[in-house]
Amino acid sequence: MPELVQSVISRLSIAASSPVEVVVELLLIALTIHWCATVLQGTRGTRPVRGLLVMLLIVTLGVRVASVQLGWARLELLYQYFVFGLAFIALVAFQPELRRAVIRAGDIRFLRRGTPQAKLISALVKAAGYLSKNRHGALLAIERTINLQGWAENGTLIGADVSANLLNNIFFPNSPLHDLGVIIRNNRIAAANCQFPMAESDEIDASLGSRHLAALAMSYESDALVLVVSEETGTISIADDGKLIRFLSLDDLTDELGQRLGNHSGQRRDSSKRFALVRRGWRVFRHGILVTLLTLTVWYLADQASSEVVEGVRVRLVPQDPERIVDVVRPTDGDFSITFRGPNRSTERMRGGELVTYTWNIPPETRQGDHTLPAREIIANLPEVRKAGLAVIETKPEILHFGVQERRDIELSVVADSGPIEISEFVATPPTVSFSMGAVDYDAIEEPERVIRLPLQERLATVPQDQTVTIRDVPVPTQLGDHPIAPKPSTVDVTLRIVGQRVTRRIGGVNARLFVPPAILERYRPEVRDDNEFLLELAVEGDKRTVEALEPMSIRAIVAVDSTLTTEFRPVEVQVILPPGVTLVGPPPAVQVRLVAREGAGG
Repeated sequence: MPELVQSVISRLSIAASSPVEVVVELLLIALTIHWCATVLQGTRGTRPVRGLLVMLLIVTLGVRVASVQLGWARLELLYQYFVFGLAFIALVAFQPELRRAVIRAGDIRFLRRGTPQAKLISALVKAAGYLSKNRHGALLAIERTINLQGWAENGTLIGADVSANLLNNIFFPNSPLHDLGVIIRNNRIAAANCQFPMAESDEIDASLGSRHLAALAMSYESDALVLVVSEETGTISIADDGKLIRFLSLDDLTDELGQRLGNHSGQRRDSSKRFALVRRGWRVFRHGILVTLLTLTVWYLADQASSEVVEGVRVRLVPQDPERIVDVVRPTDGDFSITFRGPNRSTERMRGGELVTYTWNIPPETRQGDHTLPAREIIANLPEVRKAGLAVIETKPEILHFGVQERRDIELSVVADSGPIEISEFVATPPTVSFSMGAVDYDAIEEPERVIRLPLQERLATVPQDQTVTIRDVPVPTQLGDHPIAPKPSTVDVTLRIVGQRVTRRIGGVNARLFVPPAILERYRPEVRDDNEFLLELAVEGDKRTVEALEPMSIRAIVAVDSTLTTEFRPVEVQVILPPGVTLVGPPPAVQVRLVAREGAGG
């Protein structure tokens, strides 16, 4: 149940982004339900229809709870057929009531003026006294708020003012109109000889006659006040709200009619008015609650029926804060796969598979540091999502990991990254660029790396040597270390001169020679494991002209042997001597050498 309530509230909150549309929809639904309830008043099917609507509301909520919380999809499918079947049964079962309701729909009364009840009460009491004394049966229904036109149509329309003599003549035995009941509306006899509804006899005292049963049924199905005079005993009774008050004297009848019709003078009249206001207020409140619940239920079901689900929408979430730096940690690119539910016009735009980018302004109260938040909650509350009427069903991944840092304004110098090309007279315009970056990330960068390096190697490939050139609109890198930046300006102009170019070359056939001190050579004989190890292939780097002119014979490679060598073969590093400006690429090579003691040499 909480999930369903949360779902309804969520849909209303999402729809609140288009308040005019939602308010118009809710008003139209509420007015339609109120109109249906109003035009059904006064028909025999009023209370059954009300009970049917309450039952339908309860069943609807129960099915929605089971389908949303328990995932019973088949039950929801069966419920749809049940609703169609129930609507058809209602059309057949309540056909007479619906016909009367349609007729009454055109009878709209905007203003109803209340009339004094003193004359009416006086006439009713006087007629009741005469009818009771002469044992003439009588049945009168006094209309209040619920219209009794449905029953009046079945009788004989009169439209005369209420008077004791007229009532006595109507209920005189064997008169054409004495049977059945009289309906009084606005101090006038609307109709006589009207068939009232009949209560089941097993529900009340079996000694009561048909008039009393009809009086109870009429007071139960409407709010009419029904006056009954027994033909057998002359007992005067009134029925109100399904309850029968019997054995009333004429004084008691005057008091009851005055209290229930609101015509007593002084304090009792005021009390009766207050009671009537309270009763009417409770009736309006109860009616409003029912209309509100039915309105929300109908709107929610209509919203669900007009919505579609679209899965696998690629969404990129870009958190930002005007005062701080926000970095998405996981997912690293901020991309999510989202399942949305929403109106057709919104979901249709997302079926193309294109990446949708949303900007998320993090709450100001978010502290500096690392944070994790449910992605569903974030995306569901984005203004663009709410405006489109979309509800987030599922997100993959479910959690957004991000970090918040203090924003630091930084200005760094511009240097050239020319690769193997040697330059001089380098000047950048402007010489520095500025950007904002997280304080923690900037402090983690080593001091030598806190410069902006312009990648110029490709641009300089065709520039002649020993010539000063100016290269315009060189793009400034948008990354410092592993962190993205937004530099200002985004391009700079550079002026420089190429003084040389460093190249790498592999030179083979370099002979390594042993160097053994004479003192060691007298006592030991050097021995190598493999003569081929002394024929070296070296990788060197340096100025292009020097390296290209370099020959194997120009490189000296010496293997210096000392007394630390034993009878085991051990690697000895080769000392490579290169011309000025040329360096060895990689570690120096090594060869396997050992010393073998000469025969007769002292130890």
